[in-house]
Amino acid sequence: MTWTDYSQNTRIRELEEALGSAHARMASERRHLRSELSQVRGNLEKRLDRVSATLDAFIELSDVRETLSLFGDAARARHRTLQMLDGATVPDLRLDDVPDYWLVPAAHGLHALHAGDTATARVRFDDAARRDADRARAFAALATALTHAEHARTMGASLTADLLPHLPVPSAELDRGGRALWLLTADGSFGDEAREHLLLSTLRHWSAQGAQPTEATGLGTAPRAPKRGTARGRLPSEVAERVNAARRLTGLREDIARITALSGEKSPVEALAPDRVSAGFLWESLRLLVEEGSPEEAPLLARAGELRAVIEGDESGPPAWQDRVGTVAALLNDDMVRDEAPPHRRTFALVLQRPAVTDAAEALLAQATAPVEDRSSVPIRGTRVTITSRGADPQDLTGLDTRLSRERESASPPSFLRPAGIGLTALLAVAALVTWSGVLWVLCLASAAATVAVFVANSGHGRGQEEKRAERERAHRQVDAAVASWREALAEAEGAAATAREEAGRIRSLLNPS
Repeated sequence: MTWTDYSQNTRIRELEEALGSAHARMASERRHLRSELSQVRGNLEKRLDRVSATLDAFIELSDVRETLSLFGDAARARHRTLQMLDGATVPDLRLDDVPDYWLVPAAHGLHALHAGDTATARVRFDDAARRDADRARAFAALATALTHAEHARTMGASLTADLLPHLPVPSAELDRGGRALWLLTADGSFGDEAREHLLLSTLRHWSAQGAQPTEATGLGTAPRAPKRGTARGRLPSEVAERVNAARRLTGLREDIARITALSGEKSPVEALAPDRVSAGFLWESLRLLVEEGSPEEAPLLARAGELRAVIEGDESGPPAWQDRVGTVAALLNDDMVRDEAPPHRRTFALVLQRPAVTDAAEALLAQATAPVEDRSSVPIRGTRVTITSRGADPQDLTGLDTRLSRERESASPPSFLRPAGIGLTALLAVAALVTWSGVLWVLCLASAAATVAVFVANSGHGRGQEEKRAERERAHRQVDAAVASWREALAEAEGAAATAREEAGRIRSLLNPS
């Protein structure tokens, strides 16, 4: 093959490689472009679907509103009722009756209540209850408690007993109306008798069903642990678990004492008002009940709310009066641990949660008083030494000393080499002075160097023995410190157990007052 052929072949291979690289790059760019086009197409499709759904919702909402215009009297009743709930003065309702719609007589009842005519208000609320007992009574109870708390005890107690005879079992979900009545009753808004009735009836119902709250979370947060001495370090894990359990038991007792102390406080009517979070929930619930509509228009109003949510892009959907708000157990726990909750509500929740709180206290007591085995081990210089409150294990100490001795062992020159080296060096020096032989002078210097080396080796061996003794003493001091720390840990565990027993007794007294 000539040089020209070789050059041409090389150039051809280079061109083929460049062409292959260009093909690969184009294929990669094509895939990337296809992926971007697919993403853009997907986004466009989503946007088109969103626009199409919004347009359909607009058209359907227009039809629904046109149909709702046929229910003008019901809409006017809702408007007037919401005005009164907002605090507006409405001299004359001027409402036409709507057949089977409970809100019209209920609105007249609220109007009479605003005027201070409780007798007329009661009659109107009774008229509304004959049309829809659950909704009319819930409206009367909520509206009276939120707008005229001074009349809630006389008018709301009889209403709540029928609407909420008892709380469901802890695992059951509760709707918005039940939760609203529960809050007001537990807060004492309807009087002590209504509160006690709901409490006792719930306990009887749970007992009959064999149900009770399984756990009480949020109570008994452990106080900040006191710092230990820096010389002793941290507690062993088996002791730390018991000490932490005792601290949690102390925290649980403090929380329970704080809640039970609230039950003795005298609360005037104005002090029974719900907290800010609960007030917002109650007002929203009352408005949702009013805005639910008459039996005929309620499906249309619900559909209108769904369509507005589609138009506004709200995937969660509009809230409703019959929404579920959580399980009884979760709501009870929130009432008990939330500091902003009114005192009556917290004590109400504590009484219902008493079995769960008792179980939690007993579990912490068992953990805090569990016996600690008087035996541990610590690593010392690569060797684990078993220790107890009486001291270290003798065999482990012997093994530690043996290990340290082996680490420091080194060969030392025989003791006779020093005098022999000195004598030999002196003899060679005398012979060299007499004969003036160069060989003897070299031998003399070599003997002197060897003798010096022997001296250095022997002195180093002596220092090694001293270091060995010092290291053994340090190791023994570490063992003694570990034993002392273990004794302190055992004493702290015993103290934690005594504290836990005392705290558990206090908790029993708080939960079961004589």
